[in-house]
Amino acid sequence: MEEKHIQILKDLGYNLDQKDMTNDYWKKRGAEALAITTQDRDVYGCLDHTVGEGVTIFDIEGTEYLDVTGGVAVRSFGLRYKPYLEFEESILDVVKELPGMDFDAIPQTLLAERVAGVTPGNHKKRVVFTTSGGRAVEGCMKSAMDLSGKRRFVSFRPAFHGRTGYALAMTSSNSRHKSGFPQGVDVIRVFYPYCYRCPYGTNVEDCSIECVEALRYALQVEGDDIAATVMEPISGEGGLLVPPAKAVQGIYELTREIGAYFMSDEVQAGMGRTGKWCAIENHGVVPDYISMGKGIGGGYPMGASIGPSPMFTGGSRHSETFSAEPKMSLLSLWIFKHMEDGDFLKKNAENGAYLLKRFNELKDKHEVVGDARGIGLMAGIEFVKDKKSKEKAPKLRDQIVKNAVQKQKLWILGCGQNVIRFIPSYVITRDELDDAVDRLDKAIEASV
Repeated sequence: MEEKHIQILKDLGYNLDQKDMTNDYWKKRGAEALAITTQDRDVYGCLDHTVGEGVTIFDIEGTEYLDVTGGVAVRSFGLRYKPYLEFEESILDVVKELPGMDFDAIPQTLLAERVAGVTPGNHKKRVVFTTSGGRAVEGCMKSAMDLSGKRRFVSFRPAFHGRTGYALAMTSSNSRHKSGFPQGVDVIRVFYPYCYRCPYGTNVEDCSIECVEALRYALQVEGDDIAATVMEPISGEGGLLVPPAKAVQGIYELTREIGAYFMSDEVQAGMGRTGKWCAIENHGVVPDYISMGKGIGGGYPMGASIGPSPMFTGGSRHSETFSAEPKMSLLSLWIFKHMEDGDFLKKNAENGAYLLKRFNELKDKHEVVGDARGIGLMAGIEFVKDKKSKEKAPKLRDQIVKNAVQKQKLWILGCGQNVIRFIPSYVITRDELDDAVDRLDKAIEASV
């Protein structure tokens, strides 16, 4: 870290110098100050917040990494993207906070129109902005309950929709997320369409969408008084599962048959990541509700709940203090325009197809790579003990992640029990994708 940035910390009252700029020092200090959440300090160092560009990040000791996490799908254009910084600098004097739930301001209204316009369907929509993807999920759920008068939901196993309240009730990707916490709403839960490990013993070629029939049976025996079916178009945290379109369509049609709403959780898979503004478009379904987050905020905390007009039966049914403040709304509007001007939807689809091709090469090469899957720049590899048994290999996955980060300097994340995911920023190049896959290849070889 440059001395000028250490001086900023000194000016804020902290007695620090270069000798304190070590991973061990800041990991220990962080562990003593921060609550236990999702950090894995045995694997990752302390990131340097003062440097980095595109998909290159650094830890506090100056080690350079190739980042394929995109800030967990948040940084659409990577670190310190010059056009974005230039636009942000042009609006520094904009009022940062105006209570958008209580009063109107132009940027928020324009952003709501933009979001409604790019999401699937020509029906009349309304938008509620929030500060996270989980809250966006809950906004949709509250609307569905308010408009339908029903209180129960359909969700899937695995699924991840957030860690608070109603969203937590929908979540089932890791028992540690919810064990011991009360269930916020009543949920009917069935298997997510998981073709590599179909619980009904079929494969894609002879599939008769047994997963849809399983949901039909669950509704018959548990009741069909459902407010909404809540589904990820790609199961992200649950293991980067890509469902077949016919399964999603069948679940959607069954949902409509019982008079319930259908909600697509686009927090991780949306904002153009798959080559479509919303990942559900890959399945040919027009949902009633959409929850967005992560990339929509351009690095700032923002989410959006999109639903049928009027979304709520009256005023004060839903609100929160922060709601797409003017600066954040303008930045989000810039992101939408820049993605269109730069043809990023097409680029993401093409680069994603190339990435999946490279992943399939790893699958052919390594006995421990059981499956490779993804759409656009949202792809994953599932690790097994061997291809024949398909037995999950979570410890091996963890070792590969550790080797990739610490030996190959590839900044990656796992998901599910035994999967590694690539969710890089959209500015990543073919050469950088090749470099990332080659580094992962070496990490696999060093771990088996």
